[in-house]
Amino acid sequence: MNIFYNVLEKIIRSIWKLVRKAPVAVVVCAVLLATVCAGSSALWLKLDSDQDNLISHELPFQKRNIEQIRNFGDQEYMFVVIKTGGTEEGKVKASKFAGTLADKLTKHPDLVREVHYAMSARDMGPGVLMFASPDELRQFVALARDFGPLGREWFEKPGLSRFLNMTAGLLNGEKGNEDGGANPEMFGPFMEALDKVVSEMETSLVSGPDLEKMGEPVFDLDKAGIHYFFTDNGKLLIMRILPKKDFGAMDVIGPSLNFVRSSLEEVRTQYPEVEAGLTGRPVLSADEMHTTDQDMTIAAVISVVVVGLLFMFILHGWLRPMLVMCSLFCAMAWTFGFTLVTLGSLNLLSIVFALVLVGIGVDFGIHIVMRYVEASDSGMTPDEAVEEALIHTGPGVLLGGLTSVCAFYAVLGQEFVGLAELGLVGGTGIIFCLISMLTVLPSAMLIAGRRNWFPSSRPRMATMPFMEKVISRPVTVLLVFAALTALAFPGFQKAGFNYNLLELQAKGLESVEYEHVLINESDESTWFAVMTCPDLESVKALIGRLKEIPSVGRIDSILDFLPEGQREKAEILRGEATALQGLNFEVRNSSLVPADVIAGLENLIDALENLEEKLFSAGAKEELEQVSVIIDRAEMCLDILDKNPAEGVNLTPLQERMISELSSSFAWLKEILEVQSVTPDDLPGQLRSLYVGKDGRFMVKVSPVGNVWDFDELTGFVADLRNIDPEVTGVPVVVYESSLLMRETFLAAAGLTILLVSLILFLSSFSISYVLLTLVPLFAGIFWLLEIMGITGLSFNLANFFAIPVLIAIGVDGGVHFLARWKELSQGERLYYTSTPVAVGLSFCTTMIGFGGLLLAHHRGLASLGGIMVTGSATCLVGCMVVLPAVFRLIERIKGK
Repeated sequence: MNIFYNVLEKIIRSIWKLVRKAPVAVVVCAVLLATVCAGSSALWLKLDSDQDNLISHELPFQKRNIEQIRNFGDQEYMFVVIKTGGTEEGKVKASKFAGTLADKLTKHPDLVREVHYAMSARDMGPGVLMFASPDELRQFVALARDFGPLGREWFEKPGLSRFLNMTAGLLNGEKGNEDGGANPEMFGPFMEALDKVVSEMETSLVSGPDLEKMGEPVFDLDKAGIHYFFTDNGKLLIMRILPKKDFGAMDVIGPSLNFVRSSLEEVRTQYPEVEAGLTGRPVLSADEMHTTDQDMTIAAVISVVVVGLLFMFILHGWLRPMLVMCSLFCAMAWTFGFTLVTLGSLNLLSIVFALVLVGIGVDFGIHIVMRYVEASDSGMTPDEAVEEALIHTGPGVLLGGLTSVCAFYAVLGQEFVGLAELGLVGGTGIIFCLISMLTVLPSAMLIAGRRNWFPSSRPRMATMPFMEKVISRPVTVLLVFAALTALAFPGFQKAGFNYNLLELQAKGLESVEYEHVLINESDESTWFAVMTCPDLESVKALIGRLKEIPSVGRIDSILDFLPEGQREKAEILRGEATALQGLNFEVRNSSLVPADVIAGLENLIDALENLEEKLFSAGAKEELEQVSVIIDRAEMCLDILDKNPAEGVNLTPLQERMISELSSSFAWLKEILEVQSVTPDDLPGQLRSLYVGKDGRFMVKVSPVGNVWDFDELTGFVADLRNIDPEVTGVPVVVYESSLLMRETFLAAAGLTILLVSLILFLSSFSISYVLLTLVPLFAGIFWLLEIMGITGLSFNLANFFAIPVLIAIGVDGGVHFLARWKELSQGERLYYTSTPVAVGLSFCTTMIGFGGLLLAHHRGLASLGGIMVTGSATCLVGCMVVLPAVFRLIERIKGK
């Protein structure tokens, strides 16, 4: 035996001396350390759920992405998608739905930072008139001239009675239009505003002032000329919501998402005829996190319970399985402690290490327990049985453990930080499992054996003699498998890689459904690429080039908010603000006189009745009905005040709100009439920050035409943009580069794992034939796995590709133990009359069970990981339990053994 293997034996013998001398001390120290690690981890170990931290910030594409986020702020929105049906009626209902939802969301700025679903004149800033055409501007100027005298009259003595009298005068044609306010374009909005005032007067007089409306506008003039964010085809109304994020929590947007969803559900009950749903990258990520966390928890519970039950069935009792599981839990606790000291946090990938340890770490204990049982059955004392188990299986366990560690440590130092941290935590966890299974488990078994705690009954399955018949004809066995492999070879050619992240999500999720709605029914995209320019001329030139690219869809920039033809429009507006010069726009609280309000109501009712006669003569039934409703409400108010004028005090809050709103509106009118140009600096801060960075550079957002989740379309989109700007960034670029990086990392890790494993195997034997024999189960199992994947349509993806390094580890581990035991056999002994095949079979079964719970996962990525791990473990098991022993038997015949 070579030096390397001798070193492994010396390590095992040293461990045995420690275990034999102080088994109680070993167990007590291990449990105390595990308790400290578990307690401190529960208190201080954090979760870093920021997806940007999964990739090295030193990579050029990620560095640009981080710089862009720092420069322009977080612009990763939730999307509420509201269906309109493409009709005007549907658009009106969708608008009301969006407004109601926005009102709820904006009341909690601690959870929702921004809500965008429409843009009003106020949102556009003082330069809003510059966006009108010259003809529209002239019409507005004429209207503003008419409002000048009205403004002067209003500000002489603002109040509710003045408003009622001025409205009556307008309806009677005493001011402005001689048609009695019957302008068809103005009639509807005018009457709606009047109805709102009279309705609130009635409510205040009947029920008292509404405290919830104290800060709300009366007319909602700020929403005049509002533009809703409908898609080009008019089928959808899009709301963008920026949530508050907490990267120290598992659910980064958990509280915000729950609040938005509960608010959305409340609004749905108010508008049952409107279909709406929530999606967007942060929502999809949160749903994915919630689904995977739930699925992983269920899988972990299933794996622990089923593995424990399997042990109890095979080993006939609960004590031996419990000792194995307790040793595993010690190792897992140590791993948590190691992670706390070295990394301080777990990321979205490294958090799955516990499931990996359940599937792999427990295997080391199985070999020791089964060899102990075999030794006990042969009549050995507990001390002799533990020594036999450690000395004979220990080197193989260490060797198999080292190969498993290689599978995880192979990714250390990779630019994919999330995977590198998983490699560090998972690989170190396997080392801790080795330590625990070689020290804590033998110590516990020695204590239990000396005290005669183990059941006297023999395990149900310690050997597998029936398998000797299966491999009795090795040539036939190998030819059968060769023929089956050849028949399934077309499946091997079909095995592929699926980059589509949306197809990994659970079916039936609202976020996934409405992401498809956006893709299929609109020009919107929840992903956009980002380019930056130093000045406006560069922005114009860039947009011109982008419009020539077929893969480019929507383009958003600050130019959308900088109107054209400003010089001509400035001439139209020049001097128009003088009509409002000298007016005092400061809010002045006027005392409310009930008698004046009564007189105002009487004048208003007379004017409305005159208008009612004109509408009746004109046959305007709809308008007539609207006026009649206002008259009824006004008469109700008048009746209440006539009976008890003191009730007029209830109208004071309404008057104060009206004075405040109209004062603000006239001040705003004067301000927009004075504007002569619009530059980026003139835009409102919130709007400007979307497109102008802290360094003064301008952002251009570029959305794709096609389905950006399709990797081929994503590849073409990114390539097209890089032809224009090699430093383009944004979500499409990050997802594209991250996908390639992850795939390259996995392939490199798989190749490096095989290389390291082969090197370790060679150093332990200095025999090429030993290496090749050990790798037989692995190569056979992986090849069959690829064939089955091609036949069943199961693809590799970004959620399951790490299965390959893990399968390499367990496939080699089985070969190591089979080959080690085969070499121990004396003349006439048979492999399947020993405990090793049962131990190896149990090891593969525990891995299959550990990952098998994922087959029930709703997340399709995790379910595919479970499918690959179960299938790959099964094929490697067949390669180890059937093909490798058949090769052994063939070698024996050739050598005449």
